[in-house]
Amino acid sequence: MKKTSLFITFLFFLNCLFAEGTWNIDFYGVSSKDLDKNMADMTSELYYTQLCEIKNFSVTDKRSSIPENTIPDRDLLSETNLSFYSVISKIENSTKWRATLHIVNKDNNTEMSSTKEFDSYYKILMEGKQELQDSFIALVEQDQNRSQTNRQTPSFSAKPAVAASTENLAGTWTGESNIEKILIMRGGRGFVIFKNGASMNISVKIEDSTVIISQTGKTNASFFPELPRQQALEAALTANPITWRLKLAADHILKGKKNTLVADGDKVTDGELEVEWKRKL
Repeated sequence: MKKTSLFITFLFFLNCLFAEGTWNIDFYGVSSKDLDKNMADMTSELYYTQLCEIKNFSVTDKRSSIPENTIPDRDLLSETNLSFYSVISKIENSTKWRATLHIVNKDNNTEMSSTKEFDSYYKILMEGKQELQDSFIALVEQDQNRSQTNRQTPSFSAKPAVAASTENLAGTWTGESNIEKILIMRGGRGFVIFKNGASMNISVKIEDSTVIISQTGKTNASFFPELPRQQALEAALTANPITWRLKLAADHILKGKKNTLVADGDKVTDGELEVEWKRKL
């Protein structure tokens, strides 16, 4: 298998086990001795969201059933569901990171894993949605080719949004010049990754068909890349949380206003910006 296909996923592995319908996956999150809790949680949420977006997948969040930052005890895994977790580590004497995906099928005592190296930890978060999902598929396909033949492969795709709800909005969005991506997760949580490397946790709720997205946690000057750095550093000390009020213009488009800090001559003040987000399909 080519190196570019190493970071694999498990769509076809599931197909080996089930002919049609829904595949049941238990998700156990991310284990890493080199990440702080915030970064580990962020990566875990990224993987969880990508799994939940895949059609025909029924994903159970099992992260609360094991101690944080640990690999699940194999004896406690489901006999019928597939179990998924990832291990992330920093390569010794290097700036590079290593991420390994693991899928355990306890029913037939099979474990598949695949590893990919990244030039920086930021690159793990920036891996494209389709590339990550293709990685899951390739891992499953590897097992399928080894264990079964002559089985028709079903078609998988992201679940389309049909209305403004936190479940249907779940996915990866882009649209602002200084933001690399916005990840919205089921249950009304998510995070924003800025092109300068900063990350912001957000909450998502729906009020009268308006999508309200709010910054959670402490304000960082890097959340205001449009401002001169010194102004941003000073203003961040007393800044209100950034918020977006958006409307679903189409299944894959959100439009509205962003309340943030803006430059007003030599001063910084609260202001509104017109924004448009598009879902990465």
